[in-house]
Amino acid sequence: MRKVGFGLTLFFLSLYLVSHWLPEEDSPEGETGSVNEESAEGSSSEIAPDILSALAPESPEEIVKEIVKEHTFKSGDSLFAVLSVLGISDAEIFDIMKAAKKVYDLRKIIPGQKIIVFLEEAPQAVGKMLYQIDPFRSLKVERSENGFHVVEEKTPLERDLVSHNGVISDTLYESARRSGVPAEVILDLSDIFAWDVDFSTEIQSGDHFRVVYEVFKNEEKILRTGRVLAAELINQGSAYRAYHFSNDDGKGDYYDGNGRSLKKAFLKSPLRYRYISSGFTTKRFHPVLKVNRPHLGVDYAAPRGTPVMAASNGTVKFVGWNGGHGKTVIIQHRNGYSTLYGHLSSYGKGMRKGKKVEQGEMIGRVGSTGLSTGPHLHYTLMRHGKPINPKNADVVRGEPLPKAWEAPFKETVEEMNRHLDSGSPGNGRI
Repeated sequence: MRKVGFGLTLFFLSLYLVSHWLPEEDSPEGETGSVNEESAEGSSSEIAPDILSALAPESPEEIVKEIVKEHTFKSGDSLFAVLSVLGISDAEIFDIMKAAKKVYDLRKIIPGQKIIVFLEEAPQAVGKMLYQIDPFRSLKVERSENGFHVVEEKTPLERDLVSHNGVISDTLYESARRSGVPAEVILDLSDIFAWDVDFSTEIQSGDHFRVVYEVFKNEEKILRTGRVLAAELINQGSAYRAYHFSNDDGKGDYYDGNGRSLKKAFLKSPLRYRYISSGFTTKRFHPVLKVNRPHLGVDYAAPRGTPVMAASNGTVKFVGWNGGHGKTVIIQHRNGYSTLYGHLSSYGKGMRKGKKVEQGEMIGRVGSTGLSTGPHLHYTLMRHGKPINPKNADVVRGEPLPKAWEAPFKETVEEMNRHLDSGSPGNGRI
């Protein structure tokens, strides 16, 4: 009986299996074969719908989509109004502005600047927001578990090199501007060669200049200029070249082709002036006193208020009224040198006895105090207390580059010479 029962069980089990695995009569033969083949290979064609239904959100609201909106602010626009139009709640806008306040006050919206908002739907909310503060900075706002995280990011800039050259027909400034050189680069040029050329009186028509300098761009738009990397000035037949070089500490300076600093102990002149009204002489007719007397200094005629610079590094020895020189500053320098600056209209900020000053630092402004017939600077150079002609001042260059920097400096000079000579500096990225 057990054998008969077991046989019947196998019989009915076979019928059950056949009925479930054989295809239905109306199923195409090719389709049935495809299903069986995929099942044999472990494909998810039959299982995938069950898996997808298990992973799918219970309601459509759980599906988060991101929408990107961009807006350029116009006069009268506010962040609150722009985000409100996008459907952001007042509470969320206040949260964003509060979080950003520590980094940037979003109430100070600037017309012309852009904002990009990454919106999350269902419910409408800000996932991320980017605001362009200025061409160099952006504000990034991102949703986090604890509200909003806000950081300021620098705009990535591309570094390029630009070269210009030209012939001077009037002043360096006017001629260089006509050649397309930015004003700030021209001022750097005059500072670089200030120890060799007096740009107020020594520049002549027919002089030449060449300059290679950095620019920083974003999307091909120049946002700012950088350092002057190399320059050449041909003045009255004499050629001067300057090369910028930085060491590992990032400290840079300008050197001639032999690696000697262009800086000298004293500036050619301590201000930008119109002309020299009186030079250094042992006998001059004084226009106020109407007598002949020595003029142991140089008078530089310049507009009232023109900045006066320290001719060399030193320590302020005197600040105050000094007889016929009126408001005066006296600075003590190394090697027994001192300089006097008279007829000032005012003193530089913080100018007092004992103050340390650097070459080129503003110490006062041109005036006409004391015995003076008009605004000018009286400048006297002394050594061990005795006036000397500024033309005889210490003209020794600064210290040369250390031996360790000679090889990389030589490479810099060779590269910059190619740029100066060809006028095609190339470009690079930072």
